[in-house]
Amino acid sequence: MFETSARRLRSQVRKLKNPNDYTFVFMGDGWAGDGQASNTIFGLALSAVRALKRKPLFILHSGDSVFTGTAKEFKTGGIYTDKLPVKSLLQLIRDPNKGVPDIPFFITPGNHDRTGINGPLRNFRTFIAPTRFSLNLPRIRTKIIGLNNIRQLGLDQNKEPIYGFPPTELNFLKRKLKTAAKNTLVLMHVPPRIGKWANPNYFQDPESTFGNQKGQLTRFLNTIRGKVGHVLLGHVHAFDSLTYQGTRYVISGGAGAPLVKKGISERNKNADLPHRRIHRTQRQSRQASRHSDRVYGLTCGRGRHVGMPNDGSVRI
Repeated sequence: MFETSARRLRSQVRKLKNPNDYTFVFMGDGWAGDGQASNTIFGLALSAVRALKRKPLFILHSGDSVFTGTAKEFKTGGIYTDKLPVKSLLQLIRDPNKGVPDIPFFITPGNHDRTGINGPLRNFRTFIAPTRFSLNLPRIRTKIIGLNNIRQLGLDQNKEPIYGFPPTELNFLKRKLKTAAKNTLVLMHVPPRIGKWANPNYFQDPESTFGNQKGQLTRFLNTIRGKVGHVLLGHVHAFDSLTYQGTRYVISGGAGAPLVKKGISERNKNADLPHRRIHRTQRQSRQASRHSDRVYGLTCGRGRHVGMPNDGSVRI
């Protein structure tokens, strides 16, 4: 899927009438192919993209695109315990009537994209994408860098995985940022332990963020400082954001996986947990450096939420 999407994106960039004005969509944690519930929600996310008045130039997904990393979940689909047919991730994306077959779609690996617990990413690489990539789009002054930060570095005191980067990942990032574009996006799965996310009472799940094991967090922050505008993340099944050292970090983890109920401390009343989101960004300016963001909710079952938050995003 990656090579096809990359070719299509480069072709569409060449055809843009105004290279300083485009939109893209970001989502994460879809668990597609896991069952009817996840597929219904991921289908709603794709429908929300199709319903946009303005077609996005590309879609970014921060990982956990499936649940157990099997070929059935990624590509073939199959019958599960309830004996109902379940479509795969690629079948949902490529559906000509309900999917987004003509929009370039890029995914980085999440821990659930492995085949089994801490297993290989072979199926992900075969069907979806390389585990890291860089797309340089000079006409729109944009670079997209996808990273793998789901390497298990050890276990914490609760026997939960400690996630981080493979040995050469940060060197790859440093090389790709030597010629950073005006608008550089970094896409990866696990959020860093920074700002409010560094508070152990904020994300109550101990494996929600990655810390400074082997000095990785320090190296990551030093590498991107002044060179990356947005870091797009998942893993936490909620929506949240912060700005740290001039870079905006966005978590969007509700495209199919079950939402966290107590993932963020109740004292943080501005946290936006209960509702599913996809995140659309529009870049529009002569200098090609200004972004405006709009967040779209997904109505599931009988639940419905409509509001206009202070950040100017619209949730439905």
